[in-house]
Parts: sequence; C-alpha cells; structure tokens
Amino acid sequence: MNSIFIVIPVLIFLMFCIGLELKLSNFKLILRQPLSIIIGSLAQLVIHPLIAWLILSFVNIPNEFKIGIIIIASCPGGASSNAFSYLVKGDVALSVVLTSLTSVLSIFTIPIIVSAFIYFEIGDSVNFNLPFFKLLIQNVVFLLVPIIIGMILNHYSENFVKKISFLTKKLPIYLLLLLITVFFIENRGVIVDNFSQLSLMVLLLVVLVMFVSYLVSRILGIKIAQRKTIIIGVGIKNAAQAILIATSPFILHNPEIGIPAVLYALIMNIVVLTYVGLNK
Repeated sequence: MNSIFIVIPVLIFLMFCIGLELKLSNFKLILRQPLSIIIGSLAQLVIHPLIAWLILSFVNIPNEFKIGIIIIASCPGGASSNAFSYLVKGDVALSVVLTSLTSVLSIFTIPIIVSAFIYFEIGDSVNFNLPFFKLLIQNVVFLLVPIIIGMILNHYSENFVKKISFLTKKLPIYLLLLLITVFFIENRGVIVDNFSQLSLMVLLLVVLVMFVSYLVSRILGIKIAQRKTIIIGVGIKNAAQAILIATSPFILHNPEIGIPAVLYALIMNIVVLTYVGLNK
C-alpha cells in the first residue's frame, strides 16, 4: 500500500476535525488574549523552524533528512494538542484557535521557510526543487478547504457535530498511527539505518522548542494555563502535512524526506505525555 493514498484522506480528515471544533466566536479570543495568540503562533511557525535550522547547522546528515526536519518544524500544531491541553488543565479554547490559525498561516509560511532553507543551506549541490506555488495550492486544498467545511457543518448542524464528536476526537490518532505504520513498513530499511541519529536530533528539537517556549511565555508574563497550551502546541506538529509535502508527486516526491516527520510523530507524543504527567 502506498502511503500517499493514506496521507491525503488522513490530512483532510484531521483538518476537517479542526474545523468542527471552530466557531466564529472562537476568534474573539484573538482580541481578548492577543499576546498568547501572537507568542503561540510565532513559537509554532517561526521559533520552531529557526531552532531546527540552528541545530542542522551543526550536524552532518543527508540533505533529505535536513529538509524533512525543516518541513516538520515549519508545520502547524496538530489536532491532538487540544486534547493534551485539556489533560494538563491548559486553555483549550486557546489551543483550538492556535491550531486553526497556524494551520491557515502555514499555507504561506511553509513554502517561504522551506524554500529559504534549501536556498541558503542546500544550494545547488543537489537537485531539490520546491515548487512554491504548487505547494501553496496543495496547502489551500488540503488544509484550508477542509477546515472551512468543518466550520460550516459546525455552524449549521451543531447537534449532529456533537453526536459524532466521540468519533472525530478519537479517530484522528488511529488514522495517524495507520499512516505512520504504513510509511514505516515502506521505508523500514532507511529508517532503521538512521534511527539512532535522527531520533536523538528530533528529541533534542522537541525538548528545546518546548523549553524555549516556556521561557519566552514566562518572561512575558503569560498565565500558567495559557503557557501550558503554548508549550504543548509548539511540541505537537501536524506530521501528516509534512509527510504529504515530502511524498506528493506534485511537490518533492521523495519518501526519505518524510522520515523525520514519522519519527517526530512518535517522539512528540512521548515528550508531551511526559510533560502532561509532570504538570497535571
């Protein structure tokens, strides 16, 4: 089974589920908590890839893996961050807004950041051509459209959305596990050969970005509940989106670039679950 046939419906469903949790009234939070929104968004879309870029400047790994790490670092928060925020007594409303807002903003930030990284760090040494506008269109189709459809359904059929909430809250994690399993089986040789080095790098990245987010939000006086949400949001990433960018025949079409995202999906949950356990 080719992972591309799984990652597309999985990503669409994940984005649809994010839309189901959204109401226009949620965005009033931007006016009530502007600092938390700004810091949370910057942490996910700017600070995270910059820290990844810094780490990659000190290591010698294949360019495919470098690009893969930058892609996953540039992706928005994952849908499961909302559940983790609830478990740690964070601000769930803030988490929902951050997840949706960064998903929309990433439509534009991912092509810019990844293109800049390839230009400055990879250069012409190898042929990595990121089709900027194709990626932009792909992000709109698979991110923005499902979110909007979910919002519309939530607005006009709120009772129906509540009835299926047990499914939309639990199914995404199982679909993500299916995607990771299929991708792992397809690329097990390369993953096993590079597992130790990549896992350590990903672990360092997750821990470091969460720690930096903690420091920044604490220095700026953000309240504890919002601070927890920002920390979790920066740790949890939309791995399905990163895998699609790597494997899409219209974008990079290179499964090896998606390997860091698969390892990140596993490690981020371990780190965040540990954080939840320590902060309940």
